[in-house]
Amino acid sequence: MAIWNRLWGTKHNNNKANIVGNEGVGTSNTSLRYAFVDTEIGGKNHQVRDIGALRSDGAIFHQASKAELLNFLRDVDFICGHNIVHHDAKYLFTHDEQQQWHLVDTLYLSPLLFPERPYHKLVKDDKLIVEELNNPVNDCEKTKDLLHDEIAHWKALPSHKRLVFASLLWGQREFEGFLRMVNAEPKQAHVSQLIVEHYGEKICSNAPLADIIAQYPCELAYALALIDTTDHRSVTPGWVLCTYPKVEYVMKLLRNTPCKQGCRYCKAQLDAIKGLETHFGFSAFRTYEGEPLQQQAVEAAMKGQSLLAIFPTGGGKSLTFQLPALMAGAAVHGLTVVISPLQSLMKDQVDNLAERGITDAVSINGLLDPIERSVAIERVQNGDASLLYISPEMLRSKTIERVLCMRHVVRFVIDEAHCLSSWGQEFRVDYLYIGKFVNWLQKQRLNQQPIAISCFTATAKQKVCKTSAITFVTPSI
Repeated sequence: MAIWNRLWGTKHNNNKANIVGNEGVGTSNTSLRYAFVDTEIGGKNHQVRDIGALRSDGAIFHQASKAELLNFLRDVDFICGHNIVHHDAKYLFTHDEQQQWHLVDTLYLSPLLFPERPYHKLVKDDKLIVEELNNPVNDCEKTKDLLHDEIAHWKALPSHKRLVFASLLWGQREFEGFLRMVNAEPKQAHVSQLIVEHYGEKICSNAPLADIIAQYPCELAYALALIDTTDHRSVTPGWVLCTYPKVEYVMKLLRNTPCKQGCRYCKAQLDAIKGLETHFGFSAFRTYEGEPLQQQAVEAAMKGQSLLAIFPTGGGKSLTFQLPALMAGAAVHGLTVVISPLQSLMKDQVDNLAERGITDAVSINGLLDPIERSVAIERVQNGDASLLYISPEMLRSKTIERVLCMRHVVRFVIDEAHCLSSWGQEFRVDYLYIGKFVNWLQKQRLNQQPIAISCFTATAKQKVCKTSAITFVTPSI
């Protein structure tokens, strides 16, 4: 109990913890009664195998009886757990029984309060890292420590962030129990004004903020948490992106959609020429017979368009997909997947970027030994990579499927796109699988926004051009 005493200023009275504090967990001089609960559920029959609970007075419960658990929790106001809202509670309590408590879910709070690398030590996908497996009481102890850290971090947040988060998340089952526990102020009427005032330099001032608040409050909260990180390699956990797929859409509206008016953020962060100088040190794009093909392709990608770009050999096509990828990595912590036919081409592009000091590119291919492959996969998962180079065959890998589901994929780039028609049916049949995979990935996220695709080649048959219902960036010949 020592940790909780220091955190909340606990005063003991008949072995009960009166939890107060500077800002109050509950109101001053009000006894707060709480417990932590965790369950072990059978994989096939979904029956409750074991239950662990830890009460604020130090009492421990460890048996599989739900009836005895209800008796153990009869004087509790708050029940805390890791994924308790959508997991433990549905196996333990009826809907009516749940109404007698406030549920405090540490799972959904973790990426909101610890969005920056290095992440909280207990956060790994949607599970706790525990020293003792299959012991729900041990899991309760871990959850208690996690909640301690979450409350401490909440209290350390600037007041405007607490107001914004409380305003967006009040009334949401996954968060309201915690907000009540820390005595957060309820919803503010002018939350959009608060966001503009404190995030104005980090988001487009012409983004439809009122609509986002009304339709996607949880997604906006997660997006603002990520936007506030100082390391663009920080990423939203994959389980959050699957649970709240519109986080990607909200990030796009706030940070990766250049506005027509040209606000301060868009001029500073979404300007192609400024990005070119920042990432590559060039002051202007290359032209081809007087036409700014590179700039046209980059700006089309930055607008979220799919495109087919036919460049002459040596025309600098690689830069035109690398630059938008690096800018999207910085803006929305996104990943661009580059599909290339040859491993040597992938290696050359990754090496060339590394020579410029750009370490955001990773290649996963058959030339890697198991250790190199493991390191490359980890770099993609943890946000080190904004560019991932793979062959079309790699899209059939279950590992690649899992990795891409865990990241915010902003675009697929098909390099040497003439392979779609020249090799697709006769030689590299896996090129025909690309479209199916992109559709599959989009469905996994339940995201109605299409994932953009860029195709680049020096030569394209007429049938490729005719069947590509996308933006063309080609020279006038």
